[in-house]
Amino acid sequence: MADPVIVSCTADTWVKVATNVKSGWVHRLTEKTAVYMQNYRMTGGVAPTDLTEGVQIFEKDESEEIGANVGIDVYIYCVGETGSVRVDV
Repeated sequence: MADPVIVSCTADTWVKVATNVKSGWVHRLTEKTAVYMQNYRMTGGVAPTDLTEGVQIFEKDESEEIGANVGIDVYIYCVGETGSVRVDV
């Protein structure tokens, strides 16, 4: 397992937080940001462009699991405010 990575997520922008991963965890570090959205693409695919492409995460827990059978790129979108996450892969 690689060292954890802290990623700052610009408000209202899709930010790639992990690339070519099959498993791991994303942990919310900034609690003031009320809504975090997540999406993924096959590694090397085109990044998401619209907020409607995401699903809300961190609704119940401060961590979300990454799991896929093939390598994926993981994206986070912070609605309205800058946020940050720690990614463990």
